[in-house]
Amino acid sequence: MCLVKGKKTFILDYINNIVIKANSNNNLIRLILFIGLILSVFLILFNTNKIIEYTKNEERKKIELWAMAQKNFIESKNLDEDLGELTFLVLTKSFENPIIQVDANGKILSHKNIFDKESLVIDSIKLKSVLKKISQENPPIEIKFNNSINQKLYFGNSSTFNKIKYYPFALLIVAIFFSLIVFNYYKSFISSNKNKIWALFAKETAHQIGTPLSSLMGWSSILKEQKVDSNIIIEIEKDIERLNKITKRFSEIGSIPKLKKEDINDVLNSTINYLIKRNSSLIKFEFKPSKETILSSINRTLFEWVIENIVKNAIDSMKGKGNIIISLYKVNDEIQILIKDDGLGIEPKFHNKIFSSGFSLKKKGWGLGLSLSKRIITEYHNGKIFINKSEINKGTTIELNLPAFKENS
Repeated sequence: MCLVKGKKTFILDYINNIVIKANSNNNLIRLILFIGLILSVFLILFNTNKIIEYTKNEERKKIELWAMAQKNFIESKNLDEDLGELTFLVLTKSFENPIIQVDANGKILSHKNIFDKESLVIDSIKLKSVLKKISQENPPIEIKFNNSINQKLYFGNSSTFNKIKYYPFALLIVAIFFSLIVFNYYKSFISSNKNKIWALFAKETAHQIGTPLSSLMGWSSILKEQKVDSNIIIEIEKDIERLNKITKRFSEIGSIPKLKKEDINDVLNSTINYLIKRNSSLIKFEFKPSKETILSSINRTLFEWVIENIVKNAIDSMKGKGNIIISLYKVNDEIQILIKDDGLGIEPKFHNKIFSSGFSLKKKGWGLGLSLSKRIITEYHNGKIFINKSEINKGTTIELNLPAFKENS
């Protein structure tokens, strides 16, 4: 057990080290670019905030200038009310800001940029509502006559200011969104690199097995010539055939596999017969084929490996004794394969993790079988694999979906 764990840890660490070394330089460049992006965003936000503050101060200075001009004009000329209103209109002509002037008792004396130019009727309720709103936007400007506060000037933000004040928030949202895209790309890039390492590892494994395998085949031929007991040779050839199959699987997963039109009924039936011979009689297999011929483009070697991996996990879950039912259906243009066991079941919290690399519910598990199965189905066959149903102590149903073969495709 310790040896198995040791080998698992060594291989996983070896693969992770390769990934880390292969991407260290790229990671440093991406980190620098990412930090540069963050600094650029903060710099833009800082400068934008400065512009907003400057615009706000300039608008207040304009209103203060108007208040000062009006105060000086009234004190020096003592003009009547109509001329005071005319002065207000002239001085605020170029302003966008909504302005309301009130007396010491809060009575509205005049206003500007509140209603549309076409409006002839003054809505006093709306006027009071605007006054309440703009009083919260900016502190009022006090107009003093004879050192006592006689009037207050309330003003709101201009339409220009209202547009730019939300710009930093929009920029921040864009920056966050862009960062999420970069993060997802980076995450998928790391995952892709790990998959490439696994593929290279599989290819190298196939190569390493192939060398002694060729030698074993040669020795098998020599034993035949030496007229050794045929039963011994038959068993050796069975093992050689098995090793050939393993080598072919690792070789296929280490490169882009070729897909071929196959009858899924026939493939499943052949695989199940092989599994029956390879497993104990305590495991009862039941195959429910489709009544019609179901064709799909698959790599038979890898597809059979997927079925074997799922069945092997099911047998482990049943502790070597139980029933496995494999059903085949066709729903529209999709092929559905259900593999049901009556084992221990899988807790819901593990449903999304069970197909992840390195994750296993078994003490001696490497977490490779189901993760490779997912890669074979999703990446090579454009299909899906997931837990259809699972109940504790009642069993699990794994579902495979494959696209059906179309003659005109």
